[in-house]
Amino acid sequence: MSLSSPASADDNPLLLPLLARLQAAEGPCKLHELMTQLQADGLLPRGQAGDDLGLFRTNFLLMNGLYQLQGLLSRQGDWLAVSPLDLHIDVGQVSRGSLQASDPLRDYYLDWQNLWQTDEAEVTALLAGFWQAFCYQVEPAARLAALAVLELPQSASQADIRRRWKALALAHHPDRGGEVGRFQAIELAWRTLRD
Repeated sequence: MSLSSPASADDNPLLLPLLARLQAAEGPCKLHELMTQLQADGLLPRGQAGDDLGLFRTNFLLMNGLYQLQGLLSRQGDWLAVSPLDLHIDVGQVSRGSLQASDPLRDYYLDWQNLWQTDEAEVTALLAGFWQAFCYQVEPAARLAALAVLELPQSASQADIRRRWKALALAHHPDRGGEVGRFQAIELAWRTLRD
């Protein structure tokens, strides 16, 4: 594929460097490796330790460029796989992937307002939410089992879970005549489901 310079103000200046690196790669690229190469060439700023907003903006520019390039390549019949550990172009393989009508991650990175309107506090909240979700992911089967112990439907909210846990814990507490095994099962279900 050949691209000329960016056609509009919305085009990312990284389009050509990204395309060149992806075409020259002998295999799939990793996002952090691509970022490091672009930083070494002076095309992306190097972040400072603790500069979460700077890291967010650098990552945003890179992801925006990748998703713009994905759209351009797909119109020519090629497919750019965008995954943090697997960035590669499948020439003539647009059918392997497709630009879905609604891809929230893609939509987020293609909206330039998200770059300019996101401040330090929002980035801190995004990172905190990411790490909380990353470190504490409940497997679907474990969630269903815990909900069954608490006698709750799958649609139960955190508030519903907390209320039900309190009620069952009080009702089945061994100090109040409850069975130890049932109380322990309720406590385990609560630890599995709490936020």
